[in-house]
Amino acid sequence: MKHKDPSLSAPGRPRPGAQVWAPVLVLLLVPAVVWASFFSGPGPGGPSADPASSETADAPGSTSSEPDAGEDGARSDDGAGDGDGDQAEPGSADGASAEAALNRSVKRFRAAQRRLAKRVSKQLEARSQPVSFRVASFNVLGDSHTGPGGNKPASYPDAGPRMDMAISMLRGNGIDVVGFQEFESTQHNMFTARAGEYSLYPGLSLGTKSVRFNIAWRSSMFRLVEAHTLPIPYAGGSRIEMPVVLLESTTTGRRAWFANFHNPADTPNLGNNARWRSMAAGMEIAHLTSLHAEDGTPVIVTGDFNERAEIFCRFTAGGVFSSASGGSTGAACAPPASMQVDWVFGSTGVAFDGYAVTDAGRASDHAMVHSGATLTEGP
Repeated sequence: MKHKDPSLSAPGRPRPGAQVWAPVLVLLLVPAVVWASFFSGPGPGGPSADPASSETADAPGSTSSEPDAGEDGARSDDGAGDGDGDQAEPGSADGASAEAALNRSVKRFRAAQRRLAKRVSKQLEARSQPVSFRVASFNVLGDSHTGPGGNKPASYPDAGPRMDMAISMLRGNGIDVVGFQEFESTQHNMFTARAGEYSLYPGLSLGTKSVRFNIAWRSSMFRLVEAHTLPIPYAGGSRIEMPVVLLESTTTGRRAWFANFHNPADTPNLGNNARWRSMAAGMEIAHLTSLHAEDGTPVIVTGDFNERAEIFCRFTAGGVFSSASGGSTGAACAPPASMQVDWVFGSTGVAFDGYAVTDAGRASDHAMVHSGATLTEGP
């Protein structure tokens, strides 16, 4: 069905249809206009997306765009050197300061290295110098032997006066290192109270058995570096810890090991201890030979070994140890003409001179054997 144009209707006649279609047309036109305005404009991000910006850039009377940029640019160009200079000067100053500080640090480091090298050189030179001292082995006769119930005649004084005599012998003969035997705890206490110039190991730290085998050294000549013990079989095979110490010269830094032993005797009370003496000697020689082989540090041994030719031949057979009293070194055993049961042995790197046997009178039933010793080699 076709609709007639309303304009063809008779004039003056009411047109009720217009009242109906007018709102409809408005409803149709408004969306069409909105749609057209939306899709006909530039897309997002286009040249006119920011009209204000475009107007500001193109407006002939604007004073905020190119003239300012040009003036700023001119100022930037004119002051580029100044600006860069202002930034470069602190940078250059900081760099120069850092470089100067680094140079000073390097100079200080090199100076410290030179001082250290000089000190080390002096120490090495000092350690290469021979060190001479006097070493002794001294069985001081235990306090229990002359006290109540002791087995020595009354002609022997008790331990107090005897210790005074022993200290006098040490001082009179200039003994710097001594290995004691039968040095009982009462005698230890007397010695430390009366002979303060000496240090000892093990002292009383290992009990009343091991105290009998203390090593003492003059504190002004040597300092203790390290110490250990060996469990040596004594009478009947019972083990007693006996000392080994590494001492260092206080003047040169030269070092040497010192060991002190007392191997068991054959007596009516103790019986025959040849088996245990042999075992003890084997342990002592093996340990000290190994100790010397580690780095060549010299080893000096003191002790009452309760043997003469037997212990001499065993100690010297390997060619490492020699006796302060003389005799051969090596497989062909030739003992010295005069021998005690008390010995001083030294490894290679030790030279002996001035060996002496000093009678102790009533201070002990043993003489004190002693010798000059010089450390000629070592690390």
